[in-house]
Amino acid sequence: MTAAWDTTLVSRLYPGGALERHLLERANGGLPVAVTTPTVMEVVRGLQATATENPGMAPGLRWFIRLVTSDLVEILPLDRPAAIVAGRVRARHPIPPTGARRKGVKPEQRAGWVLDIQIAACAWTHGRELATENLRDFQTLRDLIATLYPNTSPLIVTAPAITDPTPD
Repeated sequence: MTAAWDTTLVSRLYPGGALERHLLERANGGLPVAVTTPTVMEVVRGLQATATENPGMAPGLRWFIRLVTSDLVEILPLDRPAAIVAGRVRARHPIPPTGARRKGVKPEQRAGWVLDIQIAACAWTHGRELATENLRDFQTLRDLIATLYPNTSPLIVTAPAITDPTPD
């Protein structure tokens, strides 16, 4: 079973990069990378905003959309069970624990927290580990899910096995 990649990894995917090579190697071995629907939304939003400001970046958006609609990536949906988990977690912890280090104004920070909750819920309800560079927030979410569902296997949060800096 493959871990789901969080936005901290997926947002660093680019053609020819180490993460893309890793993704292709996994897919060739029959293990597509898993990505949650909230992660896809976050990355597409960022790429669209960049392409709007700088039309020369539009090929990156088209490349990413082709990638996530291919068989190279397995999309984990925010389905009914994940939505229920996410709602319960958000009720317990509506404000991000690390707001001071999050980018943007408070509404953006809170929107990012809601997406992180959805990402964790998607990974957990689909029985996947979550690979992320944002260990602190997702460990908090792991603990919240474990409190709400004490008789189940916990969400496993791991640091990525491979990283790739964003290209210049």
